Amino acid sequence: MSIGYRPGRMTRRSLCVRDPEYASRIVIVLLLAITVSATSAISVSRAEEMPRVPVQLTQLNQTPRKNPFFEGGQMVRPSPKEREAVHQMLALKPRPKTLKDADMKFLQGLRDKASWFVLDQRMVHEIWAEVHGKEWDDAR
Repeated sequence: MSIGYRPGRMTRRSLCVRDPEYASRIVIVLLLAITVSATSAISVSRAEEMPRVPVQLTQLNQTPRKNPFFEGGQMVRPSPKEREAVHQMLALKPRPKTLKDADMKFLQGLRDKASWFVLDQRMVHEIWAEVHGKEWDDAR
C-alpha cells in the first residue's frame, strides 16, 4: 500500500471516464461560462467604442419634430388627374424602358383604390416623371 492511496475514493478523471453524464454536465457548465464571459467582453468593448455624447433633455415647451417616415403614412384621395395618369401609364404600348415590371404591379395595385398613402402618391409622381421626362405638375 502506497502513501496517499485511498481505495474507496475515485479521482475526478476516473469519475469522468466512468460516468459520461457527469462529463457532459461539466462540458455544459464550461461552455456556459465561456459564453457568458465572451458576451460580457463584447458588450464592454462596444460600449467603449460608442462616442460619449451628452444627452440633452428637450424643453417642455418645445414642439416635437415630425418624422418624415410617418408623414408618408397619411391617407389621401387621388385626384382625377392622378387616376388618369395611372391608367395612361398602364395602357402605354410599347412600354418605355424606364417603366419596370415592379412599377407596373405597383400601378395596377393603385388603379382602383379609393385612397392612397402619401408615399404612394409621391411614387406615382416619380414614375410619371421618369416615363414622361418632366416633373409632375398638379396644375396640368
